[in-house]
Amino acid sequence: MRVLQIASLYPPKMLGGAEVSARNLSDLLATAGHEVLVVRASDGEEPEGEECIAPRIRVARLKTPHIYPVFRFYDAQSWKKPVWHLQDHFDQRLRAAFGRILDDYSPDLVNVHLLQGLGYPLLREVAKRRIPVNYVLPDLGLACFRMNMFKNGKDCAGHCAPCALSTRYKLGLIRQQSSVSFVSPSRANLETLSRHFPVTDYPHAVILNPNTYPRPTRGRTQSDDLRLLYAGRIHDSKGVEMLLGAVEALARDRRVTLTLAGQGQQEAELRARFGDAPWCNFLGFISHQELADRMMESDLLCIPSIWAENSPGVVIQALGLGLPVMGSARGGIPELVRDHENGRLVHDTTLSGWQDALSAVLEAPEALKGWRSTALAEAYRFDARTIGRQMLDWMEASAGRSAPRQ
Repeated sequence: MRVLQIASLYPPKMLGGAEVSARNLSDLLATAGHEVLVVRASDGEEPEGEECIAPRIRVARLKTPHIYPVFRFYDAQSWKKPVWHLQDHFDQRLRAAFGRILDDYSPDLVNVHLLQGLGYPLLREVAKRRIPVNYVLPDLGLACFRMNMFKNGKDCAGHCAPCALSTRYKLGLIRQQSSVSFVSPSRANLETLSRHFPVTDYPHAVILNPNTYPRPTRGRTQSDDLRLLYAGRIHDSKGVEMLLGAVEALARDRRVTLTLAGQGQQEAELRARFGDAPWCNFLGFISHQELADRMMESDLLCIPSIWAENSPGVVIQALGLGLPVMGSARGGIPELVRDHENGRLVHDTTLSGWQDALSAVLEAPEALKGWRSTALAEAYRFDARTIGRQMLDWMEASAGRSAPRQ
């Protein structure tokens, strides 16, 4: 196949784990013998153009008309964001350039990984050419401007008026396509989205992201301390402040440490409050290789999210290495973590709830050994080759669903 992948964010330009999954999918397709052209947004300073980044993988950069590039989204002034979203929905200026890419490349399938930041009007060009579309669902973007239906520290009870209008507009674009299929890495994400967008009216599947992760360069170490690890964005929706507060209380009379890997909006604030504590270590951004090594020096990965995560890649990486996970019982996390088998699910996602859950592990640390054994025994669940074959079969079927082009 010739696959055109729309991924406004794509390594090395990244804001989160979805970009890692986009790159892994490109590598999977190329390894299977398919040709891949990734279309991403430039950062505003890069020239438009195309480059080959690996055998069978090319990347085309498009300079968007947005008031700021998607890479600057979290740093943008609040008054600019409504303008940016309006452009993302209705600005037509990028269509001609994208249409030329479609005509030159003539793909068999358009894989939409992340459209926000390039603009939804690009779908009109795909529809004009009757190219089948496989739409990956790394978030709730089809139903929510913020991608997560989470605001002011809690899940949205329903659709606000702006998001409802946005959803109606996006559905109109989807209905123009000759063929559309949807794939989500978690059932929870698919079910949540289906309450606001009719994804289940179309061919759909739940398939984990076929990500590969580097193997550790060191063996597992032991410690008398309970060594906790957090890896992800330092953002209020991730519950990092709650986790820090819980560990701070426990560290007064318990042997426990917390290492945090990642960057984000709350990083400076939380470093100022907790960074000098002897039990706390902020690493900032680290590579996947260094993260794998850190996992071998940890006893428990903590995912204290207070919003409904989709399918966190860091959980899959940890369990594949035999590192137990303590995660909030939200979103797709319970599809990966089984309570008291390969980790713990925390149903009370408050500071006291997390403090109690961690305290229980400190009081009975022998449970970690059983969780670690189960995780190692079930590492096959996350074998990238098996998951990759499922994804390839799905995408090949999606390409074959198109009506004949005219």
